[in-house]
Amino acid sequence: MHTTPLATTLAAPGINGLQLFGAVTLTFFAFASGICLLAGLRGSDRIKIQNRDQAATWGFITGALWVNAGGTWADFANSLGEVGKGATTDTGLGDPGLGGSACILLLLAWVWPFKQRLLWPALLGLMGAVLAWQAGGIPGMVVGIIRALVSKLAGG
Repeated sequence: MHTTPLATTLAAPGINGLQLFGAVTLTFFAFASGICLLAGLRGSDRIKIQNRDQAATWGFITGALWVNAGGTWADFANSLGEVGKGATTDTGLGDPGLGGSACILLLLAWVWPFKQRLLWPALLGLMGAVLAWQAGGIPGMVVGIIRALVSKLAGG
C-alpha cells in the first residue's frame, strides 16, 4: 500500500522548501533592497520612508544585504563602509575600533536631528551595517540574522 504524506499533497507546485520566489539569489535581494531604498527616499507612493528611523532601518537592511550578496554589491558596500570608518577613526579623538565605528554611525543615524533630509540616516545605517558585519559581535549578529533569513527565502 502506497501512502502520500499530507504535506506533499498540500504544497503548491513550484515551491521547494521556503523558496517562495522561485530561483533567486542574495543578489536579487540586494538589488531589490537598493531599488526600494532609493524609491522610498525619492517619495514613492508604494514605499513609505517618512522619518529618520525608517530611513536608517532601510539603510541598515540594504547594507546587510549588499555586503552578504558578494561580488560588486559587497565591493560597493565595503567602499561605503570605508567612508564611515574614515569618518570615525581619523578624527584625532582616538580609534574606536570597527564595532565602535559601527555603533557611532548607527547612533548618529538614530539621534541626530536630520529634519526631513532622509538620505543621511539611510547612508549612516548602510555604512553602520557594513562595519557591524566586519566587526562581528552583537551588531554583526544582527547582520548575520538578516542574511540567514533572506538566504532561506532564496532557497539557500
